[in-house]
Amino acid sequence: MPPVNLIAPGGALPARTVRLPLRAALSTILCMGAPGVAAAATTPAPDGTAASRPAHPAKAPNTATIHPPAATPPRPAESTSRLEAITVTADRRSQNAQNVPSSIAVITGRDLAARNVNTVFDLQYLTPSLQVTPQFGSGQPAFTIRGVGFNDYASNNAPTVGIYLDEVANPVPFASNGMMFDISRVEVLRGPQGTLYGRNTTGGAINYILNHPTDSFHAGLSGQYGRFDAGKVEGYLSGPLGRYVKVRLSGQTQQGGAWQHDDQGAHLGNVDRGAARLLVEATPTDSMKVTLNIHGSRDRSDANGLHLYSPLRSLNILYGSAYPIYPADTDRDIAHWGTSPQFAREIGISPSAKPFSHIDTGGLSLRIDQDFAAFRLTELASYDAAARQEYDNYDASSLAIADVYYQSRANVFSNELRLTSRGPSRLSWVGGIYYSNQYLSDQYHSGFMDSYHFDRVVKYSQMVNTISGFGQATYRLLDRLSITGGLRIEHEARSLYGFQSYMLSGSDPGNAPFGPRQHYDYTKPSAKFAIQYTPVRNDMLYASYSHGIKSGGFTTYNTAAPQISTKPFKAETIDAWELGNKLDLPRLNLRLNLSSFYYDYHGQQIQSAVVNPQTGLVGSIVNAPHSHLYGLEFEAEWSPLPGLTLTQSGGWAIGQFDNFYSVLRADRINGTYVGVYASRKGDSLPAPKLTLNGSAAYRWSMGDYTLTTSMNYSLRSTYRSLFGPLYNVAGYTLWGANLSFGPKNNRWTVAAFGNNIFNKRYDVERNYFVNGDTVALAGMPATWGVRAAISY
Repeated sequence: MPPVNLIAPGGALPARTVRLPLRAALSTILCMGAPGVAAAATTPAPDGTAASRPAHPAKAPNTATIHPPAATPPRPAESTSRLEAITVTADRRSQNAQNVPSSIAVITGRDLAARNVNTVFDLQYLTPSLQVTPQFGSGQPAFTIRGVGFNDYASNNAPTVGIYLDEVANPVPFASNGMMFDISRVEVLRGPQGTLYGRNTTGGAINYILNHPTDSFHAGLSGQYGRFDAGKVEGYLSGPLGRYVKVRLSGQTQQGGAWQHDDQGAHLGNVDRGAARLLVEATPTDSMKVTLNIHGSRDRSDANGLHLYSPLRSLNILYGSAYPIYPADTDRDIAHWGTSPQFAREIGISPSAKPFSHIDTGGLSLRIDQDFAAFRLTELASYDAAARQEYDNYDASSLAIADVYYQSRANVFSNELRLTSRGPSRLSWVGGIYYSNQYLSDQYHSGFMDSYHFDRVVKYSQMVNTISGFGQATYRLLDRLSITGGLRIEHEARSLYGFQSYMLSGSDPGNAPFGPRQHYDYTKPSAKFAIQYTPVRNDMLYASYSHGIKSGGFTTYNTAAPQISTKPFKAETIDAWELGNKLDLPRLNLRLNLSSFYYDYHGQQIQSAVVNPQTGLVGSIVNAPHSHLYGLEFEAEWSPLPGLTLTQSGGWAIGQFDNFYSVLRADRINGTYVGVYASRKGDSLPAPKLTLNGSAAYRWSMGDYTLTTSMNYSLRSTYRSLFGPLYNVAGYTLWGANLSFGPKNNRWTVAAFGNNIFNKRYDVERNYFVNGDTVALAGMPATWGVRAAISY
């Protein structure tokens, strides 16, 4: 007997359903299904959840009174296209991505598995205009979309790109690099967000949409093994527990993969991660659904190693020609580590310990959806906690020139209450209130014994309270013409207290806190206006204006200048204009989306420096008064032959400072350091100007089986640093290939993959931590692996 699935049409809350019982107990299964596992068992429903096979019509319930939230009317199809229609929830309602008047890229769970995407850093190679780099090789990602980014290795400041997991915001940067498993799709929204989402952002948003419990029993298991002894196991178990409750348990573990080494042959880069998630969905009445999400992860991985791309001159610069200059590394895969015995004692490691990144996360969310005749009421509450212990070697040597240790603990409570319109109407709307409380306790240790003859530590706590009211509405003036307007008013208060900065070299001079409690708050609006017009069938034109905000904050991590570390930098704002066209040609099996944009940037937050009269240059985040950005993007998908699919996307963004003076150097005059400043007007903003991604895939039909072959590439142009050409990151192009084979019913799959198959040698980041210390994080060399998956 086939699985039975009785669900209300249109993705609304289900009425009473008939389900098969769960055939096995919830046993220890470590992971979700990969292509041919999760994707085989389920297909996306219009609301982003997983729908199973259709029910027998004789057992279909009466669902005439259930209506889904209103959405833009679907375009009538001219003919069946071989291209898949993508449903998204970017505007808080289910609709075809081609009907959303904004730039959005969708990455399916199938693509994530086929391309071996393991962390948020890998997403940039599947979508245009996105850059994700680990700061100094640390576990903290820095996001840039369309040139709008924020480079900061501190734990306390908000990113320019919002990260959401099933609509729950994650505002803690180091906790956003979680494991990516059992995901239906990832939506990457480009441009300022705010009138619909829990946090204001100037760059965009990345939404992870999870696979949800199924109405009948399904299970999947997959495992893979690759170069450098890298292994991954994934699985899920999904189905009903009784008449009104269904569950999904999924998890993943990753091990191995060390690809860096030192001069003595010791390896660095092993991964040791595990994560699990339990989703419980209950439908106590025909019009109510309750969803509980319990999740956690544990990471005991090695940290990234850095290499010297030019000679290490720090000691020679600080203390004269009698001190040595260490040569640059000739191998990008090489890494050096080690620290002073004193710093090792202070942070509780051995002097020869490998760099490590240990991040634990856990939390839960509760969502209640209650349908009424004209609207849906949604209550979404969440609590998440994260802890970070990380030791990094920022001088790329065994000397104690620049070693750092992070010990951070954060928790976030948020609550969103909103109303969303339902039923067929020319007017669709959403409105609500959002509250978030974010706490951070942070310690940051610096090991400078060989360079400055001291070690220092910074300790502080931070509290952030955010409350906002938001609303957005779309009105269909004519069948082919709609307008959208949205507004959000947000108040945020950010407090820094208990700040201590003291020296640890020799005897401990004491732990006296520095200064009073520091505070920064603002009340600012964000807004959106869009107009969309469909002149002909399957062709949608749109124009939009958005005003976005990014929170201010504190530099915090400069150990030698507390006055500078605790001085707040202000919130930044962007006025963004965008024009776009989304075109489907079903008869030609072609989809082409184009967009252009112009950003007016005010108070852009820049990692720069200020002058301390006693010590010289001190790194600090400052606000550049005015800058601008403009560019173009395109996404194309074409199936010229049955089984053949070609994709190509690209982004081009140019940004410049219009009004910004930054310090070039500090000269010592009569015992006091004096800054030398220069205008940066006309200088490029730090981001790659060009990104390109493409793929070609062919599905061979072999009776009851299918063989799929594909190739892909990703290109990044040169990243031009604000600190001068020595720190530019050369552009690079990476190629990949995939092969999979299995039956058409997707009960099992065997696959092989290769990333960077031509073994391109490249860097993903270049920087310096101490003057004369030029370090780089290398990209991974060629990797390949095999994968097997089964599903039921």
